Amino acid sequence: MARAKRELLNADGSSRGYYSEDNRVNDLTGREWVFWTRSVITKPYPPNLQHALRNRHGGQKPPDLCADLLRVFTKSGQRVLDPFMGVGGTLIGAARSGRAAVGVEVNPQWVEIYREVCAREGITEEEAIVGDSRVVLPGLSGRAFDCVLTDVPYWSMDTVSRSRGTYKKVGSAARPARASKLSPFQAGSFASKAEWLKRMAEIFGLAAGLLKPSGYLLTFIGDMYRDNEYHCLSAELAAVLAGIPGLVWKASLVWYDVSKKLHLYGYQYSYIPSLIHQNILVFRKET
Repeated sequence: MARAKRELLNADGSSRGYYSEDNRVNDLTGREWVFWTRSVITKPYPPNLQHALRNRHGGQKPPDLCADLLRVFTKSGQRVLDPFMGVGGTLIGAARSGRAAVGVEVNPQWVEIYREVCAREGITEEEAIVGDSRVVLPGLSGRAFDCVLTDVPYWSMDTVSRSRGTYKKVGSAARPARASKLSPFQAGSFASKAEWLKRMAEIFGLAAGLLKPSGYLLTFIGDMYRDNEYHCLSAELAAVLAGIPGLVWKASLVWYDVSKKLHLYGYQYSYIPSLIHQNILVFRKET
């Protein structure tokens, strides 16, 4: 027998729509649920919450985007795990959406930035552990999480320049290609893409083992263009995650990052895409 529905109101008294007590996934009303089933996220996220400080990590994601994702895939008060926390976008998003979180990060510099952001913004710190997830996650075996939300370290995108050759504007001298702001997960860790995928399988396997049944695992992953070839890393990583027992691929969302700047790649000689989107792979742990 279906349970009751009740109208939820915003702080200003306007209606959010009707929430069903049968909703086992999140705290959204039907109206809000429909909005977030769109496969492309075009909502703009301002550079807030000490963006300049967090942006020292070139792969940081907007905490408010992380908060929105957690509102879709968890309920208030539930627990979230981020095995590659970086400067803490997931942890800040959890705090801002009424969830608890644990983050693991191999680089202590990024954890210190996360803590500094929390101090400046008056945000309660979530649990941040400095260490390699391959070592840390087995030690969390007595704890269970309702969701995994993370952004993976990249194969070799973090050590190569964003484009080959030089840049040149009319009337100015040519200058070297810009180096990526992404930092390496561990210096020399991944000799090849295959090795990177193997490492991701290992760590996501451990994370999935901590995920409750019916819980969702989400990861940001951008494709890349390198050495005159497009690498669909999202598809390759998805294939790896689909091979982890219990995980079922449910969706591939596209986050259109409206803040991305366009650059003149390959003009007059070859088409090279300006990658202004990130993929968000969505998996569910099913028995």
